[in-house]
Amino acid sequence: MIDKKYIDKVLDEVDLAEVVSDYGVKLQLRGHTAKGCCPFHQEDIPSFHIDTAKNLYHCFGCGKGGNVINFVMEQDGLTFPLAVKKLLKEKLHIDLSDSDLQSTPEEEERYKKLESMRIINERLCAFFCQEIGKETPDAKSANAYMLSRWNEEYCKEKHIGYAPDNWTSVIDYAKKEGLSLELMQEMGILKLSENTHSVYCVYRNRIMIPIRDRYSHIEGFTARAIDDKSDCKYLNSADSDLYCKSRSIFGIDTAIKKARGDRKLYLVEGAPDVMKLQSVGIFNAIASLGGSWTVNQFQKLKDYRLQDCTLCFIPDSDIPKDKEELGAGFCNVIHNGALAMRQGFTVSVKEIPNDLSVEQPKKIDPDEFFTDKADLAKLEEREFLLWAFEKRFNKNGTTEEKQKAIDETCKLLLCIKDETIQERYITALARIDGNKTIWRQALNTAMKKRQKQLSEKNNEGDIDMLRSFGFTVQHGCYYGYNQKGEEKQWSNFTLKPLFHVKDDIHPIRLFEICNSDGQKEIIELNMEEFTSSKKLRQKLVGIGNYTWLADDSSQIQLMRYLAKVSETAVEIKQLGWQQQGFYCFCNGALEDGVWHPVDDKGIVRLEKRNYYLPAMSQIYKDSTELYSNERKFRHQTYSNISLHDYFSKIVDVFGDNAVISLCFYMATLFKDVYKQKSPSFPILNIFGPKGSGKTELAETMMAFFVVGNEPQNIETATIPALADAVASVSNALVHIDEYKNGIDTKKIEWLKDLWACIGRSRMNMDKDKKREQARVDSGIILTGQEMPTADIALFTRLIFLAYDRDHHNQQERERFAELTQLRMYGATHITIQLVSLRDKFTERFELAWEKAKTDVTLHPKWNPELKDRIENNWLVPLSAYLALQGSIEFPFTYNHLLDLCMDGLIRQNKLCNRSDEVSNFWSLISCAQQKGELINEKDYLIKSKSRLKTNKMRDGYEFGEPRQILMLRKNTAFNVYQKIGREMNISTLSNESIEYYLQISPEYLGVATSAERFKRINSNGQPVQNYVLEGGKPKCKIITEQDRPLCFCYTDVCEHYGINLSTFLSDSLDDEPTETKQEELPF
Repeated sequence: MIDKKYIDKVLDEVDLAEVVSDYGVKLQLRGHTAKGCCPFHQEDIPSFHIDTAKNLYHCFGCGKGGNVINFVMEQDGLTFPLAVKKLLKEKLHIDLSDSDLQSTPEEEERYKKLESMRIINERLCAFFCQEIGKETPDAKSANAYMLSRWNEEYCKEKHIGYAPDNWTSVIDYAKKEGLSLELMQEMGILKLSENTHSVYCVYRNRIMIPIRDRYSHIEGFTARAIDDKSDCKYLNSADSDLYCKSRSIFGIDTAIKKARGDRKLYLVEGAPDVMKLQSVGIFNAIASLGGSWTVNQFQKLKDYRLQDCTLCFIPDSDIPKDKEELGAGFCNVIHNGALAMRQGFTVSVKEIPNDLSVEQPKKIDPDEFFTDKADLAKLEEREFLLWAFEKRFNKNGTTEEKQKAIDETCKLLLCIKDETIQERYITALARIDGNKTIWRQALNTAMKKRQKQLSEKNNEGDIDMLRSFGFTVQHGCYYGYNQKGEEKQWSNFTLKPLFHVKDDIHPIRLFEICNSDGQKEIIELNMEEFTSSKKLRQKLVGIGNYTWLADDSSQIQLMRYLAKVSETAVEIKQLGWQQQGFYCFCNGALEDGVWHPVDDKGIVRLEKRNYYLPAMSQIYKDSTELYSNERKFRHQTYSNISLHDYFSKIVDVFGDNAVISLCFYMATLFKDVYKQKSPSFPILNIFGPKGSGKTELAETMMAFFVVGNEPQNIETATIPALADAVASVSNALVHIDEYKNGIDTKKIEWLKDLWACIGRSRMNMDKDKKREQARVDSGIILTGQEMPTADIALFTRLIFLAYDRDHHNQQERERFAELTQLRMYGATHITIQLVSLRDKFTERFELAWEKAKTDVTLHPKWNPELKDRIENNWLVPLSAYLALQGSIEFPFTYNHLLDLCMDGLIRQNKLCNRSDEVSNFWSLISCAQQKGELINEKDYLIKSKSRLKTNKMRDGYEFGEPRQILMLRKNTAFNVYQKIGREMNISTLSNESIEYYLQISPEYLGVATSAERFKRINSNGQPVQNYVLEGGKPKCKIITEQDRPLCFCYTDVCEHYGINLSTFLSDSLDDEPTETKQEELPF
């Protein structure tokens, strides 16, 4: 992903007004506001405003707004990283390479999830803004309340809206927009009712105020109840991957530019206070949304390069509660200011004056006090340390109370490293109470206490550890003792045992390593590295500043301790269904219907055991090569579309073939159950021309497991690579593409073995060098532009689906585009739903199989000549439907599926027979040619042509390069076919039937539209000649006959059926001697 430093550089240094002007927008500058006509919609009166002080824009016409990056994204249709790259290059002359934009699969997935959450917030913000503009009584009341607090222009600019007093309106809107209800639950927008078990929206009858991050993205909402009697006046977004209350800073998107210029930030208590200050022109105001600031929030300010800013707190001027000296607002600032000082900030306070001596004093907060920018100058700014001491110190208090206030103040004085400034503070504090000597003594005492605390913290030695294992931990390092009893340092790091990963071949141990500088890594040690000091040193040198100084015996002592306190896990080597009874993705596992996510160490904790998923371990997070395929097999979906609706959209796009494919997908989820019934499981073959949709249908099926799948190319991939891909998952799909009949015969044999669930045999070099067999637990989808007829035995092992169209209308394209968008969001939630039905599937499977078999046999189209193998293949999708029927809602009926399966079964049988008969035809033709029954130039021609016109292709074939065309005289060929068949006692088809099968064979090109000349041959095998007079002289001419032959691609005929009809002329048989190669001998 793009580095944040580049994003900050763009936001800090690129002038928005200049960029907008570059796009042809004419701007008029008035003060710190530039106005112009909006580039995003048509208008005559300018409503597009740029606040040059904030470097933000907002259109009061269409409602669009944001920073300079948002503007370029909207204007050019770019993604966030590409917009940053463009601005860096054009405005700052920094040219990022593509590698700077690359991200690991984990980063990509996280980006997609966060982007989906941001989209949800943006859409909901638009919904809330729409609601507040309605003419309903509730909306009018909400609008009136909003305008009573802030001016209308500011409210529109900040997109303040209203959540209606309704349980389901937000849910209805989300469904309409296709937003993920699951993500909305994760974000805390929706909750599950304990009573009704249905989801509801937590925001009702509230003013909705967006919380924006540094980059103006909406990360959450703070919602103000309109009814002051509400138990919860302000309701903030729940913590999620996008929003975290302890890290979020309200108003930072607007404040940051002004804060850098003034080197000051005004810290107030709540969002309304920030909004009031910013609405009157005090833009560098921020809040923590909750009163208390955190270390994380102050660190964020440092990350935004605001560490040089003075943090000026403006507390609420509260009325103290009974028996308390200070109000809550002052107490909050005393706590937060101290924390800010400890984080290295300069801190001050502006106190709102409030006379508490009146009869009925009231609270005054910044929201109420500020009505104009000039009000800020009315407040005196004081140094926090002095202000806080005055508030703490009670001149009438006891000696202990006074000393406590002094001690607390001295602790803060230690945060100031400059002794000169310390001395100035001591002088100022002494004026308030005491003298300088008292303060210096108190400061020295505070310094000694801190040094003692640091010393105690570093004294980590454990006497029990020393007695049992011969070492201690001190200052973040291991120390042991030599034979003389002298202390000796073993390392500059410590190891925290995480897991022992059991494995017969490669057991490993996972540790968190932390050096004395506090640098941490997750590391993996194999058994050699775990027990050998030399191997351990080699490993650590490659990781970072980690050094092992001791010998093997010391290391063994340490390892004894580490082994004793380690947990155990088992590595998952094949994703998908596990024999232990759970379904595993790379990022977690589904056990008993409950999803268990993996942690950052790659460990998923299930009820009976821990399991290790290395693809998700921090160890490999930066690797783009290791476990790259495993990371794609991930349960992550950003869509809440139901199974019924998603299946329906797939069928709408891909037609009846999708019905079969979806049932095959469901069967694959329970392939191990099928294997108990039969050792074979069919391959789903989708055949069709380029652009027909076959590959997209396969990829749509893969989206149930993987987003952005890359299919295996059977032409270019090796058999070991293909076998590894098939073995990588269980009860899941694998897509193999680009099938052609001309592929290596070994690959065809390998495909045939997949049907029988027999994997590639190989020698295990890691264990005992015995032969083992690769697992075949996945369902295979095979796609290609050629029908798999090279080996009829392979064809009988398929469920054969075909597409014959390669063009689509606009409506079809739009439906496909919509489905593609949904596919990108992932559909693994549907896989999770189906796998959760495993018990029901297993219980019903036997009856479902028998019913499917009976229904096929009793179907009117069934006949006893159907091949058993093909019939059993088609029972698989039928039985999957029946086993799940009633548990899920299908968008198609069983009767429709049964009819489709019967049609497919009969068609595949016919094609199978046709392939056999066409092969027989060419064998008999070849035999006739060898017997002299079929003669070249008399009964057939072999011509090289670049262009050919036939009745099958009216505009003619354009071959580019010349191609050999076999031209066969139909009547002669069919008569010879019947004759040779009778002589050899081989059954033949009728002339009409064989002509039909030839016409649908892939080699057939059609009947030539122009007649060809064929020679007339006499009984001696010589051309019949005739003499004619030309110019008074006799001349010999060969007699020919004209015929329109059947045309075939001669090369394909030879390749597919192993025949050769070419003839040659030579003076003798010995003219061109040939040397027979060993592999050509028949024995």
